[in-house]
Formats: sequence, structure tokens, C-alpha cells
Amino acid sequence: MHWTAGGTAKSAWNTFASATLRGRKSIAGGGAVNVSSQYLIDRDGTIYELLSPTRVARHCIGLNHLSIGIENVGDGKKYPITDAQIASNVALIRHLKEKYPITHLIGHHEHNKMRGHEYFIEQDPKYKSYKPDPGDAVMKRIRGGLSDLALEGVPVNSSPKK
Repeated sequence: MHWTAGGTAKSAWNTFASATLRGRKSIAGGGAVNVSSQYLIDRDGTIYELLSPTRVARHCIGLNHLSIGIENVGDGKKYPITDAQIASNVALIRHLKEKYPITHLIGHHEHNKMRGHEYFIEQDPKYKSYKPDPGDAVMKRIRGGLSDLALEGVPVNSSPKK
């Protein structure tokens, strides 16, 4: 789960449209492939499929190979995540859970806690990012709408791989 750090779906699309990464020196060490996501949810709740959920997208270090990325247009302050977006996230995740063996639901701000978990694979231990999105409050609302699915969050007692 992510937010785009911008206010429009068009600006998010413009970021994702190029196959080559531009202007992101902090993550350029991870390769030239641009950031991407399988889904984008606009402020009014409209869901856009940007990539098939069976394709790999570059949205979360260490988990791209087995995760489905959902970006929400917004930033948590100037453009807080809307009720319509929360409802669309819940509906989309329910739909995806029916089609795929999804076991975990994590926010980008939580992904580093997955280090040490068997799902986390990153060849360069120095390649890291620390993101605030979408935040605990947004994740609590989304998880609340999905509590019957028993999706796991981040591991409580994870320790780094040796």
C-alpha cells in the first residue's frame, strides 16, 4: 500500500509512464527500471489497473517479486487519503484475494520490518528506503474493512537474515 505524494492521477501516471527511472537519485542504485505499480486509486475512488497483477512492478524493495502494488493519489497532508479511496482499497483487495493467494497486507512504511522474512529478497543489503506512506492510520482503516480475511501484517518478531 502506497500513496503517490501528489494530488492527481495524471501526475502519478506521468511518473510511472516512462520505462526508465528519471530524477530519483536516492533509488537509482537499484537499477534503471522506473518505479511502477499494478494499481492506482484516484481521489474519487476510481481504480486504474496500470499493470497486470501477474507482472512485476518496482514499488517496494525486497518484495517486488511477489507483491501487488496499490498506489493512492495523495500525500497524507495536503491530499489526505479519502473515504472513497479507503472503500476502493478494501474492494480491490477483496477482489485480488479471491484471485490470488495473498497472505500479507503491508504499508510501504512497514516494508523494512519484512527484512528477515522468507518473502523478502534483496541482493544489495545497502539498497534501502524509508517511506512514510500510507501511514498507520490509513492502514488501520483498510485493515478494519478486511478484518474477516485474516491477512497478516508485518512479522512481530522478525530478525534480519544472516
